[in-house]
Amino acid sequence: MPPSIPDRWIPYKACGKVIEGTRIICFKVPLKRSVQKNISAKDIWDIDALLKAIPKLRAVIDLTNTSRYYDPKELQEQGILHKKILMPGREIPPNNKVTEFVSTVDEFLIKDKDSLVGVHCTHGLNRTGYMVCRYMRDRLGIPAKEAIRRFEIARGYQIERNNYIADLIGKAPPPPDLGKHTVLKPVRNENGTKSKNYMGKGRNRNNSDTSQSSYEFDYKYDY
Repeated sequence: MPPSIPDRWIPYKACGKVIEGTRIICFKVPLKRSVQKNISAKDIWDIDALLKAIPKLRAVIDLTNTSRYYDPKELQEQGILHKKILMPGREIPPNNKVTEFVSTVDEFLIKDKDSLVGVHCTHGLNRTGYMVCRYMRDRLGIPAKEAIRRFEIARGYQIERNNYIADLIGKAPPPPDLGKHTVLKPVRNENGTKSKNYMGKGRNRNNSDTSQSSYEFDYKYDY
């Protein structure tokens, strides 16, 4: 079957900003130009557009559970390192996948101390957010809630999967969502400041990064 545009891929903005305190930047998966025939020129997001958008990009970690979206040789021919870590969506990844991700980020960052590491899944949000927040929490020692805040501000959207959020902050996660649709939840302020409205449905955030009990889940989804 020829590749097609993934569900809900178009509404998400292509690329976020560098995450505060890191050299990591997240984006949705770039697609082959051939599947974007009906996309307006300004919204094309392929390997060429990615490299133009992030000149300092030197490595990419692909968390999609398929290899059909683009050919990594397009990156490698431009001197960009590429790592594929197959990850099914919606499920908490096993620890060996997290370890592989953390080790890969460390390996890429040490190769070039002025470069950026890019991370993507399909939308650059849920699997990406979980793994990047695990890196910030487990490797950099950033409290989970602060890691989530930094990721969401940089990407421009809130992580949608409550089971990912719950696992990050140390609560027993609800079952993985099996629905087909999710409502986009953009972060209101994209200038690095926290809005009073910065609260995801089903989550109760306060300003403290020391108490995990401040998160309350109703385990209802916007799907």
